[in-house]
Amino acid sequence: MITTIALDLDNTLLNSAKEISAANQRVLTRLHQEGKRIVLCTGRPLPAIEHLLEQLGLTGPNDYSITFNGGLVQNNQTGEILAQTTLDKAAVELLTRDAAVRHYPLDVLGPDRVYSLTEFGQSKYEKFMNGKLKFAHINFADLPENEAFGKVVSAAPAEVVAQTRAGIPAEISEHFNVVPSRRELLEFLPEGVNKAVGLSKLLTHFGESMENLMTFGDEENDLEMIMQAQVGVAMDNAIPLIKDAADVITLDNDSDGVAVYLQKYFQL
Repeated sequence: MITTIALDLDNTLLNSAKEISAANQRVLTRLHQEGKRIVLCTGRPLPAIEHLLEQLGLTGPNDYSITFNGGLVQNNQTGEILAQTTLDKAAVELLTRDAAVRHYPLDVLGPDRVYSLTEFGQSKYEKFMNGKLKFAHINFADLPENEAFGKVVSAAPAEVVAQTRAGIPAEISEHFNVVPSRRELLEFLPEGVNKAVGLSKLLTHFGESMENLMTFGDEENDLEMIMQAQVGVAMDNAIPLIKDAADVITLDNDSDGVAVYLQKYFQL
């Protein structure tokens, strides 16, 4: 039985205006009220999605989110951490060496702010976040020594992101899960971290398994959760890799694809 519905945000749950449509909100709210676990799965930290959690009413004692693309499983109400995998400054330094040679921007996500590393050029990440996170513009040398970092991102034009990923040296690929979350954003996650890993930890906490899970996604960073869920749903606007991996394809994110499939599956 499906007990948990996990949703990517951009271009999946959210429409092109970065909003949850009235139809998606109505269906998800009803399912949550009927006892289904609704879990937002995103690369963003919890403070950046609080407005979405409140909109959907996902603020109870048993409501959780998967953030940092699976690196952090956190209670929506209390902020309590159920599971976490992080990077240290030494790991970030591996990326700075390559970025210095191949010239791509880096932003490091810490516990309460994003550190935009100024020596690697202007990043688009602050614009992407649209005021949802606090940013500090610093040199790598000033990055705190004792903080745990959720991930590192490179936000740049699509062609720069593609070139960056294509040329990743083995030293980095051995220590990071390097995956795009959109054409203009490359994510450097701790080794072994993905959304399915976070969801598995959450389901285990509730005494359940991936057999109880339905997932929705559109991009490569959704691949593992689409493949491993009992029901993996790709949006019609998803990349071919996700469509091929999915059990079913629903309408696109501007056509209430999430709500349409949930209504059909649960016979609402």
